[in-house]
Amino acid sequence: MPHTERKIAQNGEAMATIRKRGSRYQAVVRMGGQRPMYGSFRTKTEAKAWATSVEDAINKDEYLPSPEAKRRTVREMLERYRKHELPKKKDQRNTTRYLDYWIDEIGGRKLSTLSRATIIEIRDELVIEKAPATVNRYIATLRHAFNLAVTDWEWAGKNPCNKVKLVEPRGRDRHLDKSEVKALLAACRHGDHPHLYSIVQIALSTGARRGEITGLKWREVDLSTGRAVLLKTKNNERRTLPLVSPVVVELRKLQKVRQIDDDRVFPGLNKGKRTYPRLEDAWQAALTEAEIEDFRFHDLRHTFASRMAMDSKSLQEIAAALGHKTLAMVQRYSHLTDSHVHTAMEETGLKVLGDD
Repeated sequence: MPHTERKIAQNGEAMATIRKRGSRYQAVVRMGGQRPMYGSFRTKTEAKAWATSVEDAINKDEYLPSPEAKRRTVREMLERYRKHELPKKKDQRNTTRYLDYWIDEIGGRKLSTLSRATIIEIRDELVIEKAPATVNRYIATLRHAFNLAVTDWEWAGKNPCNKVKLVEPRGRDRHLDKSEVKALLAACRHGDHPHLYSIVQIALSTGARRGEITGLKWREVDLSTGRAVLLKTKNNERRTLPLVSPVVVELRKLQKVRQIDDDRVFPGLNKGKRTYPRLEDAWQAALTEAEIEDFRFHDLRHTFASRMAMDSKSLQEIAAALGHKTLAMVQRYSHLTDSHVHTAMEETGLKVLGDD
């Protein structure tokens, strides 16, 4: 046995070992004929305590998989979830995407062989490509399906998603400078999608979310006063967007060709048969043409908020503009407001002293 691995106990078929992996300790519990269970801990004491508790549970048959868990696959569980639970979901489109992802990744696995360590490994891979909040929704969908498999269907004896920690937001603050804004707008205008330019214009000039913009109805827009009223927002509160003159100019063009039987400002975004590219495809193409890297649509919102901060707007004003109820979500811009307020104070101070 390697010096990095130490035998802790052996009770019947259950055996626990500890391995030193970098700065952490990995506990491994093997159960005769079953896939091993893993746990990662900061100290050897924590690893030993966990390993002992798992061994005790195994000896009490608490970890022995049920016959159904040995027979049923993850695909079967998720397809049953899709049939009975998906119709109850408000966001069926994204939930379908989460289910399809898990089926592709682990659909062939038996419920009895799926471990917490596997879920964590997949979670950590997802984080590389997707926002933390999105990754958490992937995990939440799988956790809910397993909860039903354990409590209602009696297909599994345990939920491997339990104690899988949610991903903490990274506090991403990627925003565009003036030259990047100019390049992006030019690329959007030259693209094949008839609505992308106006949608990006509104996002950059108001900080509105993509769903808030694409869901706009003409009855919510008043081009004569340059205002749009968001009736459906993330926090379910009404919010008014100012429409600056360049945006009004583009919306007037769209208004002239609007469909009489469709009140949406940007119709056709979700139709199965399209005469122009999907919005996301057109957005990615525009980023490529503008040579902008590491940028998501939501970062347009950060660009607007950062510009407000650099224009010496207070955190209270930024929060109100973005539709946040508290200042916690806009604290990331405090260094920008502090810097520009300091410059403004310095200029005023020099004037007061007559040194201008």
